[in-house]
Amino acid sequence: MDILVVGARGGLGRLICEELTARGHTARTVERAAARDPEALAAAAKGTGALIDCAGASVAMGLGKGWRGYGAVDVPIGLACIEAARRADVRMVYVGVHHDPRQAATAYVGAHERVAAAMNRVDGVVVRATGFFSAYAALLPLARKDRLVDIGRGDVRTNPIHERDLAGVVVDAAFGDGPREIAAGGPDVLTRRRIFEMVGEATGKAVRVRSVPVWFAAFGAACLRVLHPRMGQFARFAVALARCDAIAPSLGTRRFADYFSGEVGAA
Repeated sequence: MDILVVGARGGLGRLICEELTARGHTARTVERAAARDPEALAAAAKGTGALIDCAGASVAMGLGKGWRGYGAVDVPIGLACIEAARRADVRMVYVGVHHDPRQAATAYVGAHERVAAAMNRVDGVVVRATGFFSAYAALLPLARKDRLVDIGRGDVRTNPIHERDLAGVVVDAAFGDGPREIAAGGPDVLTRRRIFEMVGEATGKAVRVRSVPVWFAAFGAACLRVLHPRMGQFARFAVALARCDAIAPSLGTRRFADYFSGEVGAA
């Protein structure tokens, strides 16, 4: 069966395409410019079994990754996908964010929730995932320079999920008749401090995790948002993550420690 994957060139999108291929299906893709065009998306989705939307603005904290905020990027793509799924009369799966209600006021979560709320127009599923393993792997360059900085006391907990496990959850949702909302996390519930320590341990060096007060990080995020909206918005989300737990049902099986000792630890 053909499945349209919007965002196929992203890290999760590539794994979703691989998962579809492994199960004997074919992943259809569209050019980036078509991701906001309901008519083009509907044409691409016609005759498929489902439309999967895992597209969105990068969460990488660095210049050159895009300037516009998540509401300006993720929402138009998500709404275009919903309209395309409605026109093509196909099932849709949207990858959102698992979060505590206290994190909903951030632009990052808010953009995803605007799309999730509009999913009532189509037959589909919202898969809300906790943080990806690779998001923490992005801290390795800082760890190698002994510059790891966490926000707050580091005692809030979460259970990040491997993207490959999440790809399986998303593909299952595309073919299933289950609930309209699925929360997906990994098997290990860890404090933020322990996660940062494991990142440091993956370097094979003695790395100290420094901390900054939540109020100071919030002030920095507000200043950064003036200079670079997207980076500032994600920095504010990072501050929100440091304030409360975000734990989802364990649907993944890959262990966080194995990822850092194996997949990325030797890199």
